[in-house]
Amino acid sequence: MKRFGLKKVFSIAIIIAFLLGTNLMGDATAAGNRIFNDMPHTGNVFADMEKQIDYFKEDGDIRDDITVRSLKMHLSGVNLFQKQGQTDKVLKQMESFKRLLDNQKSNGAISGIAFDVLNTYTQYAIGKINGPFNSDNVMQHIKHLSVDIGPREAGSAAERAGAEYIESVLKSYGYETTIEEAPRSNRTELLLKVLSDNNKIIPLKAVSNAPQTTGDGITGNLYSAGTGQPGDFTSAASGKIALIQNGGITAGDKAKNAMAAGAIGVLIYDNQDRFTLPTVSLGTVRPNIPVGTITKKDGEAFVSQLSKGNVQVQLSIKTLTNQKTVNVIAVKKPKGVENPEIYYVGSHLDSVPFAPGANDNASGTSTLMELARIFKDYNGDKELRFAAFGGEELGFVGSKYHIGNLSQDEVKRTKVQFQMDMTGTAWVPASQLFINTVDGKTNLVTQSTHQAAEKLDINKNLLPVHMLSRSDHVPFHEKGVPSALFIWMEPGTPPGGANIEPYYHSLEDKIEHVSPERIQLTGDVVFKAISDLIGFQKNSSKNEVAPLKKAS
Repeated sequence: MKRFGLKKVFSIAIIIAFLLGTNLMGDATAAGNRIFNDMPHTGNVFADMEKQIDYFKEDGDIRDDITVRSLKMHLSGVNLFQKQGQTDKVLKQMESFKRLLDNQKSNGAISGIAFDVLNTYTQYAIGKINGPFNSDNVMQHIKHLSVDIGPREAGSAAERAGAEYIESVLKSYGYETTIEEAPRSNRTELLLKVLSDNNKIIPLKAVSNAPQTTGDGITGNLYSAGTGQPGDFTSAASGKIALIQNGGITAGDKAKNAMAAGAIGVLIYDNQDRFTLPTVSLGTVRPNIPVGTITKKDGEAFVSQLSKGNVQVQLSIKTLTNQKTVNVIAVKKPKGVENPEIYYVGSHLDSVPFAPGANDNASGTSTLMELARIFKDYNGDKELRFAAFGGEELGFVGSKYHIGNLSQDEVKRTKVQFQMDMTGTAWVPASQLFINTVDGKTNLVTQSTHQAAEKLDINKNLLPVHMLSRSDHVPFHEKGVPSALFIWMEPGTPPGGANIEPYYHSLEDKIEHVSPERIQLTGDVVFKAISDLIGFQKNSSKNEVAPLKKAS
């Protein structure tokens, strides 16, 4: 999802925590005056639900022990039926559990967030039995995109590797596929490679107003220079890359002192634990050596390694021109139908630099891929298009390029666009699947989704309509196509708004913070909405998944 103002992303408590340097690493995350864990996921949904019920009781989201016992008794019965392989009884017991949740929400025994989260687990259990959408397949794709490939900055080789993987999967389902190239602005390519540690790559951020490197960059041993005070340097710093902790004096003075000692580069590591790489200012200092920043964890690891011997690194910071981001377009055309109606499912395949991009947006792209798997058997009179766009994080570069190159007739025939973006955060407070339109008004996407939710007995309150742009539904909306963005967010804060997970656009956007339960609900309701629009029926085929092929 495209970046926007921090106040709109995090609750006030999280912003304050960042400013004060509070450690927010790990699963526990501050939200208001409470602590929330990620949704448990051990592989046994009923055990996970019991654990989440205990968390909610501790947090005060479940009123009393009687309510806890009532909920757990239902789950014990479901668990027993599942072990016995009695699927019909599992479904009936889960339906009963949903009614129990409704009653307890009505009488105030459980809070809104507890109701939302437990409802999501319930729909996951039902959807895994009843529907063709399989979140297990989605998680496999997320792993390949975010772990095996990793960060996928627009225009990078990794983005193209992701595109080639997506295309190979969609092509295996029988779709006609195309990779489009869209020009993007110049980008800065960063590399910090630890040559003395099996060429390990360390996340790096460039500091403004410091020079870039040439060729393959600079190579040298690190020199630990404390906080960069003049007394922290000796003649041994000459010809080395200074490793300096943030704080104490300005970054400009750190760079100036490093230059005076003969250092060939500077790495400033954070003095606080946080999800992002630190940003520092050189002020009026204009060094003649490159300067970058790294995390506290990586900086302290370097200090520890230096106590045992030399640490050699390669540092490269350079601007690349004539860059292109890539789209993957998969099309299923109806046979014997001229000028059919067109139905789009979209996502974006790129991530911000050095974010693994598991939820933003391997989750949305992998949800798209699973929907494409199911719809490959569609033989109706509509045309289906699945589009994984590049360059969304730069301002919808890929989607603007794609729709800008459609004919007027194609645009006119396009009836809807469902945008999958951040469809699976495990962060507990993001308890509702928001259907975001650019103008905040209902349209064919929101209406069909709510109708689908009603048929699936999914509480419509889990799917609020909201006004939000910031993703690839925007260019479609601007062309008059009914479109909406699907994303899990925290309702209610700030007033009238909603918060995104704290892992957003950070080094912590990892697969362990992705919820297959929320992905399952997303896939179930979107599949049903599109199926009803195009007139498609599909029986369950959960075990079918394309082989995970490495991109070339």
